Amino acid sequence: MRLPRLLLTLGSAFALVLVFAQSAFADPRDFAIMNNSSIDIAYVYVSPSDMSEWGDDIMGTGLLPAGEGVNVTFRSFDGSTCSYDIKVLGVGGQEGYLYKVDLCTVTSVTFS
Repeated sequence: MRLPRLLLTLGSAFALVLVFAQSAFADPRDFAIMNNSSIDIAYVYVSPSDMSEWGDDIMGTGLLPAGEGVNVTFRSFDGSTCSYDIKVLGVGGQEGYLYKVDLCTVTSVTFS
C-alpha cells in the first residue's frame, strides 16, 4: 500500500515543479490584448518603440472578435527594452495605436 501513495506524492510534486518552472520562465513582456470595441480586429503588430517598422502580424490567420481577448507571448527576453508600440487593424481597415507601453509592468492592454 505504500507504493501507490509514494507514486501519488511524487506525481503531485512533479506537477507542482512543472507549474512553478513555467511561470519562472515566462517572459515579463507577455500580456493580454482585450478588444472592447465593436469591431473585430484582424491584425495586431507589436514592435519596440525605438523601431520604425511594425514587423509581422502576430494574429496570423485568426481574428480577435469584439468583446474578446487574446494572450500575447514573447519567445525570449533579451532585457534590451520594455517599451513597445502596439497597432491594431480592424476588418474594415480601422486603425488603433498605443505608444510606449511598458510591457514589463503592464499585463493587459485594451482597445475600445
